[in-house]
Amino acid sequence: MVNLEWYRTFKAIYEQGTLTGASEILLITQPGVSQQLTALETYMGVKLFERKPRKMLPTSHGMQLYNQVEEAILQLEKTEENFKRKTLINRPTARVGMSIEMFNHAFANILDDLEMNVEFTFGEYEDLQSKLFAKKLDVTITTLRHNYQNIEYKHFCQEALLLVSSKHLDTIPFNRFIYEKKLDEAEKWLSQQNWYSYTYKMETIKSFWMHNFKKKPYFKPRYVIPNLSGMLQAIQLNKGICILPSSLCQELLNKKEIIEVWQGIQTTYYDKYFAINTQSKNLKQAEEIIEIIINNNTYKTH
Repeated sequence: MVNLEWYRTFKAIYEQGTLTGASEILLITQPGVSQQLTALETYMGVKLFERKPRKMLPTSHGMQLYNQVEEAILQLEKTEENFKRKTLINRPTARVGMSIEMFNHAFANILDDLEMNVEFTFGEYEDLQSKLFAKKLDVTITTLRHNYQNIEYKHFCQEALLLVSSKHLDTIPFNRFIYEKKLDEAEKWLSQQNWYSYTYKMETIKSFWMHNFKKKPYFKPRYVIPNLSGMLQAIQLNKGICILPSSLCQELLNKKEIIEVWQGIQTTYYDKYFAINTQSKNLKQAEEIIEIIINNNTYKTH
């Protein structure tokens, strides 16, 4: 009976061109490689290589056999690798950073698809970026982009921002200002409300203000809640106002638990990116995670 390792050895010799090269790839001795090739040729009854001083040249029989077995061996090796990764205790561990909301939207339902251990870190974008730069994380999902050595960015999605408030907040004056195109009065009314923000830096608020009022906001948020879900709950229960991603608040809008105050003169969008440390020893795992997330239909671009 033919030994399947003979085919693997044959493929390695064919691709490396020498017995030495094949032995290095297969992690066996050169005499062992030669012995397996001789056994396969004896079994086949034909010469598979012409043995030259510095090269193993495939014969016509060798070329024909390679074309027939190459794909089968690749599939066998892939199956073997997947089996090892699923069964071995020492799986690689990828370190991923993001917001808790992003985990809930994009990761919670695909964990069974990840053939690795994953250590999640939740936090603000700047803190996660710092950990990525320091090689404490392998990949993050962020809205920030920096020209930093060994960091590669891949676009993930685009989100629409909505100005929302409690359903108990009287927004009739604001609606009248907008209807009458009195943007200065509308801005003043907004600035007088109790604002909730993810951080004191107010990145999303500033972006929304620049898109619609062509200037920076002059107020400070009354409440800083570094958790978008917590901020959404606070808006639902209190007479406040904030700017949130449309995907996060759509369910409560449909239930009329909160209200959409204004989309703006033009919709404000912000982009999210995968940031990857290309020097990470877990680069392969990071890229695999990104591929799974992109191919997953649960989290959609807005």
